[in-house]
Amino acid sequence: MREKDRNERPKKSADVQPCLSDVYKNGTRAKRRQADVPLCGRSMVEMLGVLAIIGVLSVGAIAGYSKAMLKYKLNRQAESFNMLLNNAIQLKPELNRAFNGTDAFKADLFDKLNLIPDGMTYENNYIYDVFHNQITLSYYNAQNGNIDYAMGINMNRANNKISQDSAEICRSIITIAKENAANLHSVRMRSGENDDTYSENILFGNEYCRNNASCLYNASLQQIDDVCASCESETYCRIIIYLMIRQVQP
Repeated sequence: MREKDRNERPKKSADVQPCLSDVYKNGTRAKRRQADVPLCGRSMVEMLGVLAIIGVLSVGAIAGYSKAMLKYKLNRQAESFNMLLNNAIQLKPELNRAFNGTDAFKADLFDKLNLIPDGMTYENNYIYDVFHNQITLSYYNAQNGNIDYAMGINMNRANNKISQDSAEICRSIITIAKENAANLHSVRMRSGENDDTYSENILFGNEYCRNNASCLYNASLQQIDDVCASCESETYCRIIIYLMIRQVQP
């Protein structure tokens, strides 16, 4: 065996010099020799590195959790809104026969008939979804002489702009309306300064989609995105789904 190999043989456990923390346990005699004992443990740089890694992982975990919660709430909102819209469609023939041109109802009728789905709440003639968007449901005499049966959704906003969540909700609402295009008059996105000053994008239901009008049933994803984006930088944003517009007979 070479001289180098003999000199570099593994040390026995008895030959390994203890750490300072272990030496302190051995009594006062060992304390006098503490200058000859090596310090063991982690350096401050190593500890900061570990903390930095934990911080990065925590930020990623929080972002992933937030995204998952948004997706869960969007799915829940879509399910409850689809049920609410279908309940409104099922009620339409009865309302068409019963309404005499003078009476009117608000969302309280849906509350009394237990037609507000789980995931939505009712308060003071308004329905609120899981994102707390305000939904109105009414059947009334319109100012133009027609009888309107409509559902309105006031989109929540942040910093005077439609939020990313609201944009996702808008796409979901119009997509659900598209699936029911045969039973709707139109879907209208109103955006502007207020309820009196606004521009309007209209997608018509099957029966009313004529003369080169924009049709709801074949609206592309880009068209839906354009309609939802019309609220950007506006102070007023409202989706109105007209289930029925009946002209009053003279």
